Amino acid sequence: MHTQTIYELSQEAERLLMLSLEHLRQLQKLPMTSLDDVALKQGEHSSQVVQPLHFSARGMDVQQATLNNELRKITRLEMVLAIVGTMKAGKSTTINAIVGTEVLPNRNRPMTALPTLIRHTPGQKEPVLHFSHVAPIDALMKVLQQRVRECDRQRLTQTLEIDKDMNVLLQHIENGVAFERYYLGAQPIFHCLKSLNDLVRLSKALDVDFPFAAYAAIEHIPVIEVEFVHLAGQASYPGQLTLLDTPGPNEAGQPHLQKMLNEQLARASAVLAVMDYTQLKSISDEEVRQAIMAVGKSVPLYALVNKFDQKDRNSDDEEQVRALISGTLMQGGIAPERIYPVSSMWGYLANRARHELTTRGRLPDHQVQRWVQDFAEAALGRRWRTTDLDDTEHIRHAADLLWEDSLFEQPIQKVIHAAYANASLYALRSASHKLLNYAQSAHEYLEFRAHGLTVAYEKLRLNITHIEDDMQQLEVSQGRVSDEVSHEVELALDAAAVYLNEQQTEILCGINTFFVKENVLMMSQHGLGAGVSSAEMAGEMLVLHDEGQAKIVLDKMRSSCEVVLLAAQESISRDLALRFEQLESTLSRALNDAMRPIEQRVKEELNHAGFRARIRFPAFHAAMFNFNTRQLFNEAIEQDIPAENAPSTGGVVRDTFSRWLNQPNWGWNDYVETKTRYLIDMGALHKNLVHYVTQFCQQIRKALAAQVDISVTAGMATFFADFSLCLTQLQASLRESLTLRQQNESAVNALNEQLQHRITTAAWLYEDSRLLRDDINTLFATEHT
Repeated sequence: MHTQTIYELSQEAERLLMLSLEHLRQLQKLPMTSLDDVALKQGEHSSQVVQPLHFSARGMDVQQATLNNELRKITRLEMVLAIVGTMKAGKSTTINAIVGTEVLPNRNRPMTALPTLIRHTPGQKEPVLHFSHVAPIDALMKVLQQRVRECDRQRLTQTLEIDKDMNVLLQHIENGVAFERYYLGAQPIFHCLKSLNDLVRLSKALDVDFPFAAYAAIEHIPVIEVEFVHLAGQASYPGQLTLLDTPGPNEAGQPHLQKMLNEQLARASAVLAVMDYTQLKSISDEEVRQAIMAVGKSVPLYALVNKFDQKDRNSDDEEQVRALISGTLMQGGIAPERIYPVSSMWGYLANRARHELTTRGRLPDHQVQRWVQDFAEAALGRRWRTTDLDDTEHIRHAADLLWEDSLFEQPIQKVIHAAYANASLYALRSASHKLLNYAQSAHEYLEFRAHGLTVAYEKLRLNITHIEDDMQQLEVSQGRVSDEVSHEVELALDAAAVYLNEQQTEILCGINTFFVKENVLMMSQHGLGAGVSSAEMAGEMLVLHDEGQAKIVLDKMRSSCEVVLLAAQESISRDLALRFEQLESTLSRALNDAMRPIEQRVKEELNHAGFRARIRFPAFHAAMFNFNTRQLFNEAIEQDIPAENAPSTGGVVRDTFSRWLNQPNWGWNDYVETKTRYLIDMGALHKNLVHYVTQFCQQIRKALAAQVDISVTAGMATFFADFSLCLTQLQASLRESLTLRQQNESAVNALNEQLQHRITTAAWLYEDSRLLRDDINTLFATEHT
């Protein structure tokens, strides 16, 4: 490790960050009103979350916070790895698996009310939480104390799920018990974080604003310090590794968390997305993908595809999952080799068990610590016994196998160990990218404003009028394109419905052949030998004289039907995936064709006036289309299973097929009457099968229609909001120039001199930042060769 070089680069990064902050303070002194006015007006008329314009007063505050955050990280050479994922993806379990012990509560509900830092601290065996910036929470508790006394408790119970922990929180609020600034141990930390989450829910129910803004700065959020088990005993490196647990977008019904998530990701050194293998194309996972893709190439991206232990023999394997996420879902925004299918739960349980065996020589009492029961079931099977836990060597071996099966070793080595060893370089690279982004955007903004001082007053007014016309045209085009898109979607769904009808017919035709009298009798005799008595058909009843023969006939029938069903399932998967990839391309082309003339006209008009217009044309992503037909297959089936008919522990395909018929295990006794003969009701069997095939295809059609409607609506709203924001920013900058042109000549000249000086400073800030980035990249390449 090049310690001296890293020190020198960190000194240079610190110098440039401080100069950039000073440059930003000088920009804040320049006159600006219309930028904020336009941003606010746009927010009033839009349901979308309006991001602050880059150099409005709010936008500058965001940039200042970003630069200050990088300065804080550089002084400690801290690499912040942000962990992001939806509630059900297993984000907390993944963090626990990385750390090696339970530092975050693992519950099937949103638990991340505030972002939380988890810092690797060598020697800190027991996790400790520091909550130094607790004053805003104390103030909130006092407000809630009065509200709780005044509220109708029965009505509050109807609005809010009040469990044991919520009752304790309510008692603390009534008695004036404040949050502590220090919590030692997993259980106290769990109660603190859960209480914070309950506080968010309670505040919402009582219509009190939770002080999220007070925790926008990363230094104000709670910090857990603990030694990561996987890094214990590792060599010492310059720099520090810290995980950032982020709230999921719209978690717990709190839409503003999306803004908090975006801000936290933008300030991270790298991002690790936790995706749910069973919900890869769901809307919730799409929100996470959009958030991390918005960060751009300045932050390295990694992904863990959790719950891979739920893969069956018909599911996508590791390579297929990597290809799907990298190429389709992330649109090439993440390399396949940075995607790791894992089971976070298995990884957490295995690693915690191994850690307990190493430090204490045995596992804790399973009746006291429930995770031990989860471990035993995962590692030893459902039939484990308490005495099995006493054989430490056997348990250690089972834990090692479970760890191996979790596939967690690879991301630990390639992401966590690498991040720890190169924390200082990640911190430096993050700072260099933020510096470059600031310098480039500041230079563009200042040049645009400086040129506005030289353009004639009437010309500026004309440009503003033209953009206003273009924005009106955008609204007209949006309506027209919406109609076109709706037409394309309708055509696609109609074609899919026709295709599914054809598939249904083919499935039923294929199955019907097995129930033809001649084929049933042939199947009853084939391969059974001469010693077996003959079978006959009495109406729809197959009459047999041997119990074993009856079982064999049903098993053959099941196997034959499975071949047809599995072939149809594969065909449906491939065809629908292709159809809706084509639909997404069609919709993207329709949007681009409609907006391109406006984009080109704006650029041409501004170029004639000498402005260099930078319009970033947004992309339309409908990647949330959920066409995982295997999943739809199972969901359609599960809806019709009575509780008393839950599937048994047979093979996956057999269980799935059995559920089609609402007959667990395809039980031969359900169709066979035991007398002197054995009767199989082939008519009832056939009727059940036809009913469930028909129902399955209906469920597919309904799911497709609902998913496409949600996906296209969300995708189009994002597209037009992004494009409208581009035009709004240009219009706002032109209005700034128009306002300045109305001042007297000496004021204009003075402002122009200031702008030129700031432009020069921004230019050399950019150049020095570029050189810093190049030096850091060279050092990165040296460390990885």
